[in-house]
Amino acid sequence: MRTIFLTAAMVLVSAASGWAQTAKPVNVLIITGDHGHNWKETTPFLKELLTKAGHKVDVTERPKLDLIPANLAKYDVLLLNYRNTGRGAMDNADSVWTDDNKRAFREAVETGKGLVVYHHASSAFTGDSEWDREFEKISAGGWRKQGFHGKMHEFTVTSREDHPITRGIKSFNHGRDELYQNSLIPEGSKVLATAYSDAAKDPKNTGKDEPMVWVATYGKGRVCQNALGHDVEAMQSAGFRTLLVRCVEWAAAGDTTSPAPSELSGGK
Repeated sequence: MRTIFLTAAMVLVSAASGWAQTAKPVNVLIITGDHGHNWKETTPFLKELLTKAGHKVDVTERPKLDLIPANLAKYDVLLLNYRNTGRGAMDNADSVWTDDNKRAFREAVETGKGLVVYHHASSAFTGDSEWDREFEKISAGGWRKQGFHGKMHEFTVTSREDHPITRGIKSFNHGRDELYQNSLIPEGSKVLATAYSDAAKDPKNTGKDEPMVWVATYGKGRVCQNALGHDVEAMQSAGFRTLLVRCVEWAAAGDTTSPAPSELSGGK
């Protein structure tokens, strides 16, 4: 059943033509391979989405082997679909980052590689080590230890800033998803889109507008957090797809070329 659902989802992505291919493809490395959040389903979806937008995408499920300077030098943007877990380390020993991997990742972003932190990746490396604290700075905060969400439900995402990522988007109805709450937003970040956490839908919700997409910098690197998209079902909205592609484009170049579908400009 999951295979059938994933195949259908890929067809939906393939059929989507709301954005044009860019003049200069972005070279993207999706970093994944740990146990969390259905990465074996979401990673192919992300790759297909970005490929259809005209970008060149590689995937590593073996960060231990591939997060090295010579390999990272080939990419414009690193996209994290990863959270380090004990289960992941048991299932895939090559998913565990060494100290050299962590150093190479940090230096890549610091010297100008773009970084997109997708959904649960903001809760990676949440221990108390020096690396965990530095990762929080590199990744522009997010869920970390203090984040939470209520039950999955549909909600509206609203743009809050005129920015290349949100240009032409007012608001959109987003499908059944986890609405991340109480995210850490570091000083100097810019929140681009929020969603109202309606306490009438779940007592656990905050009754506040919660950040969904925000941007920051780390050294010379542009960093974008996108808290949307728990699973393939939650990645179907035109709003999610447009924002995800633009997050990658902005992280690479500081601007975006993918247009917003007309259905997003009026908040319908």
